[in-house]
Parts: sequence; structure tokens; C-alpha cells
Amino acid sequence: MKTIYKIIIVLIVFINFAKFDLSAQHTIVLKDKVTQVPVSDVNYQYGNQKGQSDINGVISITFGNNKKLTISHIAYETRELKADAVHHAIQIGWIELNPSAGAYLNPVTIYALKGKAIQEKVKLGNGDWVQHDAGQVLQQIPGFSAIKKSGAFGFDPVFRGFKLEQLNILNDGALTATAACPNRMDPPASQVLISQVQEIEILKGPHSFRYGPSMGAVINFKTAAPEFSNHTKTFGRVSSGYESNGELYRAEGMIGVRTKKMQLSATGSYSKGHNYTDGNDSIIPAHFSRGSVGLNANVQVKSNQLLTLSATRNFARNTDFPVLMMDLLSDDTWMLQGQYKVTGKNTWYSQWNTQLFASFVDHTMGNQLRPAYASMQASVDAATNTKGGRTEFTLLRKRSQFFLGADMKYETADGNRVRKMITGPMAGKTFIDTLWQNSAIIRAGVFAEWHQQLGQYKLAVSGRLDALHAKASNTSAKFDKQYTGNENTDINSSISAGISRQWTNKWHTGFWLGRGVRSAGLTERFINSLQMGMDPFEMLGNPQLKPEANNQADMMIAYQTNKTSLQWNGFASLVSNYISSVINPAIAPRFGAPGVRQYINIDQADLYGFEFNWQQQWLPVLQQQFSVACIYGNNKSTGKPLPEIAPMDFRYRLEGNLFKNKLMPYSQLRYVLKQSRVADDFGEKATPSFTTVDVGIKTALMKNFQFTIAINNLLNKAYREHLSRFIRPTLPLNSTGRTVVMMASYNF
Repeated sequence: MKTIYKIIIVLIVFINFAKFDLSAQHTIVLKDKVTQVPVSDVNYQYGNQKGQSDINGVISITFGNNKKLTISHIAYETRELKADAVHHAIQIGWIELNPSAGAYLNPVTIYALKGKAIQEKVKLGNGDWVQHDAGQVLQQIPGFSAIKKSGAFGFDPVFRGFKLEQLNILNDGALTATAACPNRMDPPASQVLISQVQEIEILKGPHSFRYGPSMGAVINFKTAAPEFSNHTKTFGRVSSGYESNGELYRAEGMIGVRTKKMQLSATGSYSKGHNYTDGNDSIIPAHFSRGSVGLNANVQVKSNQLLTLSATRNFARNTDFPVLMMDLLSDDTWMLQGQYKVTGKNTWYSQWNTQLFASFVDHTMGNQLRPAYASMQASVDAATNTKGGRTEFTLLRKRSQFFLGADMKYETADGNRVRKMITGPMAGKTFIDTLWQNSAIIRAGVFAEWHQQLGQYKLAVSGRLDALHAKASNTSAKFDKQYTGNENTDINSSISAGISRQWTNKWHTGFWLGRGVRSAGLTERFINSLQMGMDPFEMLGNPQLKPEANNQADMMIAYQTNKTSLQWNGFASLVSNYISSVINPAIAPRFGAPGVRQYINIDQADLYGFEFNWQQQWLPVLQQQFSVACIYGNNKSTGKPLPEIAPMDFRYRLEGNLFKNKLMPYSQLRYVLKQSRVADDFGEKATPSFTTVDVGIKTALMKNFQFTIAINNLLNKAYREHLSRFIRPTLPLNSTGRTVVMMASYNF
């Protein structure tokens, strides 16, 4: 009996001690998730308790079961932790903070790839890891479309009507590639190894200049921050996919190891597909073969210094581009990047980040896969090299964040077209035409960006100054006759300012004004008589093009509760010296085309529109999402519409969540209005409206294993995306008809 009393007394003492422990003052360290360095001056509120973290990143709270901890800092994403998460933080002793991308300070949107990021971020769907083209992934985001010259590969992104060089496409804020194909069979987005990407950061408009000139948008594909372990751990993933229409196979995998000071990983992917049928049972040429291999190394040199090295090898073979005169025969690319990040200790800066990068693209296209090969063999061998680097200092204060840095990029392009006559009166003769004319552009710039919290308001100011020099070293005689010089230097300045406010815990608004300037690219300056537009006219570059400037206003209104999220983003853009092209009857074509299109500046172009997104947790097991994007573009000089403006696009998605995330059925409806506002002076054709329905179910019945089966285009509609080209006047490059899709992924 005495023994029982003793046990009861011990239990009572233990329970009282536990209660006392929970109600006692507890300390938690707030630290940077990437560098693991403590973060000071972080604002926190826990019930009636509030304050800031000290110099060691420490906050003190008295735990309560029904309280929520809110953490905010101008340089980090705001976090809200419920009671169980707070209790867990007390047990382990720390909370990790994610560095902010500038959301609500600039018009920035973060799209996390499925299953890779925290719940608060907007997720994409449909097996992003196994996609072989990042341009295809981008089309799931409201406001994005793509110029399609192939049914399978090389989707060139368009955002809010801005395209090609007007978009700055990057990997981890620096690395990029220049299309070697004059027809952009290999746009920069096609060189992104999507299976390495953690999230896609969209910096809309000319409002942030840290990553280079920004005119239409900066699209930053970001890899995951490294994780280290006190004990050696291996990790990995394997995924595969199959699409019935076109017999398309995809596979990707990753394997890596973590130690206390190092994380090493290797990623590989391969995809192969064949011709598919559209909703009319017309056969669309879509053969392709695509593979990638990537290596990543992250080394914690010191407690406050991180070295990151990456290398990616991409290749594509025998890919159909039926709307063009040639197909892709081979594309081989190296993407290399190194980054050194130092977190300041008793220094004037908080972080110093330096990156070097290089990309090398070798591209071959030809008509060897076509019947025309019997009379004339035509091929193009082209290569581009892109090298550069950037260095940036970050300064953190209690209510401000300041970025200061410099960057440089050097691009070169060269390549010739070879025409061998096989039959006819000129049989046996060979003609060589210079296309890129051994051209090069070097750009150097300095930039600064300042974020300041002013009470309930947040202010963002960004600016940069660029010097750019362009030159062609091997111009043709006809090109020299057309222009007095092929060398030019531009000095460009860009600036933006914006203000946002959190009115309540639900309502948030922001307004930005910016002017972004960019100089003409290699194609616009130096391309030499090549058919590459929507019509059959030869395109002729213009080395005397003026820089184009986008003067843009953006506005954002957002509303968010625990179950509902609404966001509207509107913009209005006035572009001066807009780079376009016109048919010049004074220039004779060289290769049988009906005429020549010459790049020119037009005085003014207008673009405006909006994106709207609504997400709602409708029922405990049901979520719905609705989005719409609308763009309008006008050439003020001619009064005609700008070419390649996508029509209004509505999307509705309903997704279930059953048995604790083990069964997730979904359906998606997409309705796209007709586009009758077309640029007939560019040979653009109207596109009728269309509706598609996708249904599917995702399962996670086993730990670390996910399987998806879906039917895309359930109604088997025949439709053409407006920015898709025509194979011939009576046969558009229609999208895929009804398709059964299966995907599986296993993580370990």
C-alpha cells in the first residue's frame, strides 16, 4: 500500500512539474533556414506577449495551449505557428525562417512545385518533376502562355504579352542560356532541369532589378536550400510518367548524401515521345528525345560560409518542329554555376553573395527528317556561349533591408546555314550563309534595392544602371550595305518604387510604378535573312535599334483568411521604342521568300490586363480554386493589335482530400475565349474559343509513394492555343486530344 502511495505522489509531483514547465518562461532561437545563423530584431507576438529577438536571435515566451505565435521580419517570410508547432519549437529549441523573396514588397509571386514546399505557397500540379520542358510547367500559372512551334518541345514562354528577350529567365538568380537556334527551338526555359527546381519566383514587371534588366518579368527557377545532418544520410527520389496519346515516356531520379558539412546530389531525367492525335484525329508530328543530367555540391566551408557548385548537361535529339522549315537534329548544352555565400559576423554587411556562371549551347537543325531532303539538304550548325557573374551585399537593419551589387553577362553567337543542292540544274553546288554573323553582346551593370518598413506601410525602391556594347565580327556584304555600322553602345537606367500596406490581418494592398529599359538582343540586332516569324518573310536584324523602355504601373489587392485567399493583380504598361518589325519592300529577299521583315522601333505600344486568383477550403475535405488572366496589347503607331497576345483564360479546379491526404481526386475546367484581335500585318490568324476538362486522382496509400492517374482533355476537343503556329494554312498545330496520363513517384 505504501508503494502505491509513493507512486501516486511521484506522479502528482511529475504532473505539477510538467505544468510548471509549460507555464514557465521558454527561450527559442530564431535562425536563418539556409545559413543557420541566428536572426536578430525579428518581431514576434504570442497572445499578449510581443517583442523582438535579441542579438543572438532569442525570444522568450510563456507557453499557452490556445495561443498562436506570429513571427515577422522584413527580410523573411512571415510565419504563424499553432500551439502544437510552438510546443515542438520549445522542445527542439529553435525556429527556422525562410528568406523572403520580396513578396508584398514587390509584385512577386512564388509558385512551389508539387510536394516540395510548405503549405502556405501556391502549388502547381500534374507531375512537374517529370516534365521535360519548363515552358510547359509555366503554362499552369495564370498570365503565362507559350509560343509553340513543336507539339512536344521548345515552348517559349509569354507573360502578360511580353516575350523572348523581354523576359529574363534565370536559374538561382544568375545562370541562363542563350538560344543557339535562330528559330528558338531551344529557348532558355527549355534548358532548365525542372526536377532540380524547388520553386518558381515570378518578379512581375519592371520593379526589381537585382537580377539584371527587368522589363516584362524576371522568372527565377530556384533550387532547394541544402540540408545538413549530424549523421551521414542518403536521400533520393525516382519518378516516372506515361501519356497514352503519343506514347510519351518520362523518367527522372535523384540520389544524394548529407553530412554535417556537405550535401551532394545527382539528378537525371529522360523523356521520349512520338506523334499524337488532336481531337479531330489529325496526326501531329511530335517525335522527340530529351535527357538531362545534373550534379550539385553544397559545402559549408565555415559556419557562416557556404559554397555551392552545379553542373547540368542537357541533350535533345531528332525533335519534330513541323511549323518550321527544319527540325531539331541535335542540341547539346552545358550549364555551369558556382556560388559563394558569406553571412557577416561583426561586419558592415549581413550577407555577401557571389556567383559565376557559364552556358554552352551547340545546336544543329536540318531537313534530313523530311521528304524535301531528296532535292536539297539544308542544315544549320549554331553555337552560343553565355558567361557572367554577379556579386551582391545585403544589409539588414531593424526595419530595413538594403541590397547593393554589380553584375556582368557576355553572350556570343555564331553559325552558318549550309544548302547542298541534290537535284536540278544546280545539283552538286553548296551555298553557305552566315546567320549570326559572329555577333556578341557584353553588358555590365550596378544595382541597388531598398526595403523599408514604415509603421503599417512597406516601401520598396529599386534601380540599376547598365552599359552594353554589341558588335558583329563577320557580317555579310548585303548586311553591310544595309547599315552604316554594326557596332553600338547603350547606357540604360531603370528605376521603380512601390508601397504596400497590411490594413488588417485579412486585407493587403500594394501599388508600384517602374521604368525598365532593355537593349535589343542578338537576334534583333544581327540575324541575317532567315524565315523565323509567323509569316514566311525573311527576318533581317538591325544593329541600330534603340533600347525599349517599359513604363508600368502595378496594383495588388489581396484578402486572406484561414480558409479563403483572394488576390487581384492589375497592370498598365506604356512601352516606348517598342522593338517590332515591318515588311520593307525596298529590300529584296535572298531565298525565295515573299519579302523581308526588318526589325525596327515603333514609338509606342500599350499593354494592360490583370490576373485574379481565388482559393477556398470549401469543406474540410474539399478545396476549390478559380483563376482568370486577361491581356490587351495595342500598337499605337499603326492602331493595330500587338501580335501574339493570348486571349482571356478561365480555370476552375476542384480537389478533394480524403483519408488524411491518402486519396486526392480532382477535376479541372478550362475555358479560353476566342481571340479575334489579331495582328493581320504579321499574318496572325484568329483563334476560336475552346473548353477542356481534365479529371484525375492522386493517391498516397503507401509511405513516400505517390501515384496519379488522369484523363486530360476528357471531351476530346480539337483546339489550338492562340500562340501555336500553323503546320500549313489548313492544319494548325493543335494540342493533344484525349490522353490517359499515369505518374508515379517514390521518395526515400
